[in-house]
Amino acid sequence: MSFSTRQRRSTTSDSSQPSKPESYTKADKPGRSSSSSNGREESGNDRGLAWFTALFALGMVRYMSATTNIIHNCDEVFNYWEPLHYLLYKSGFQTWEYSSRFALRSYLYIVFHEVVGRPASWLFAYEKVRVFYAVRIFLGLLSVISDATLVIAVSRKYGKYLAFYALAMLCLASGCFFASTSFLPSSLSMYAMSLSSGLFLLDKPAQAVAVAAVGVILGGGESHLYGTEGPLFYLRNGFNNFNFCFIFALLFLSILPIVWRKYAPDLLIVVSPLYIWLAFMSLQSHKEERFLYPVYPLVCLAASAVIESFPDLVRDKYSPYDKSTIVVIAKVLRPGALCLILCASHARTFSLINGYAAPFEVYKILDHYDDAGTGSVLCVGSEWHRFPSSFFVPDFIGEVRWINDGFQGLLPFPFNATLGGTSAAPPYFNDKNKASHEQYLEDLQACSFLVELQLDRPYHYRGNDLSTWEAVAALPYLDREVSPAKYRSFFIPYLWEQKNVFGTYKLLKRMSKPK
Repeated sequence: MSFSTRQRRSTTSDSSQPSKPESYTKADKPGRSSSSSNGREESGNDRGLAWFTALFALGMVRYMSATTNIIHNCDEVFNYWEPLHYLLYKSGFQTWEYSSRFALRSYLYIVFHEVVGRPASWLFAYEKVRVFYAVRIFLGLLSVISDATLVIAVSRKYGKYLAFYALAMLCLASGCFFASTSFLPSSLSMYAMSLSSGLFLLDKPAQAVAVAAVGVILGGGESHLYGTEGPLFYLRNGFNNFNFCFIFALLFLSILPIVWRKYAPDLLIVVSPLYIWLAFMSLQSHKEERFLYPVYPLVCLAASAVIESFPDLVRDKYSPYDKSTIVVIAKVLRPGALCLILCASHARTFSLINGYAAPFEVYKILDHYDDAGTGSVLCVGSEWHRFPSSFFVPDFIGEVRWINDGFQGLLPFPFNATLGGTSAAPPYFNDKNKASHEQYLEDLQACSFLVELQLDRPYHYRGNDLSTWEAVAALPYLDREVSPAKYRSFFIPYLWEQKNVFGTYKLLKRMSKPK
């Protein structure tokens, strides 16, 4: 397989005969021996990108992701962070999927992360938040290793320019930035996809297949094999799910650049806009975005291949060293297109982090109010789905309780050690998403703290009762329902603050009754 379609002139003595186009690879560059294509040591400037460059660039960006990334979906909290918290601290919320009665999810993926979380919990005995970030940094490290392997493999196989474009995309693409440190099985599948692809390009097929198998077993289908979205679910029920089919379609599209560059160069004209579109689509977020995580690295690589191939669209296929004006312009357009994508991606990343990070920061402030006393109760109403996990709840908080704000679905319950903990089958769980009468705290007087998002709506907000509650933290939160899509989706200096509408994410503390 080869990314390149450049043709070289015939070296025969009969220059009057037109030469047949030949497949051109990195090994065909002047002064390069054929052994280079076998992945052996190269010399001079043709060695491509160095490991240090790839590891350093990806390491810096993944560290920023680990420390600033938000949680994009409550499934990440209640299906992964909370069970991990229970394994480490014997407290946390359980969802009905983990009930032994339904057993839709396995603890295998979570136990894999306990290997990191357990030592971190010993090291940071009184700072659970640091354990949270330690696990995230571990996830970022896995992403660095896998993506760096892919970049180096591309560099050795196809040249440093394509590798540089791919490195820039992997570092700054918004989808990769968020997916790389998300505690989700689909993120593990993404690591496996990058590492397996890199090993394959390095001519290590056995290792590539082994890594791919691990990615499927541990990361396939949200960590459970038979539950909805799991691979065995589709073998049993048929491949009729849109998300699953769309992922396979993207995987197929991601390898098209490899095929067309060797067998059908003219196809580039048709599919080039598709990969630019995919690159921009990878910036967008929605509820089921996590199902697309595994294909992000290959989408970035495919988009990089398209950008690197711009000159091939206008170059005479019988004159690979054509230096006409239009070819020069096409070469200049390559960094321009890359910069456009990366600027849009950075604007997307910045908008999400600054618009929706308030829950993380508000819960961290709880640490400063331990004077409320051990056994305090933290109450959460309609904001239950933005709960950042029990890692952000300090030890003096005795329990976190949900209060009824009108939600009629089934909410997570604390793990019940009396019934068996992780092996329990609590009677209050059901698979109909029907609310249990036990899930809400009826006595609101027991609440010591309250978390509430106040928006410009004609709703009743408990925090407005100043005789009962005092605000100890209040941070802006982007109101996506009334903010214009073009301004909330991408950060545009000055306009982002002026055109968008913000609510206030509050941590409220019950006022002491006068003596």
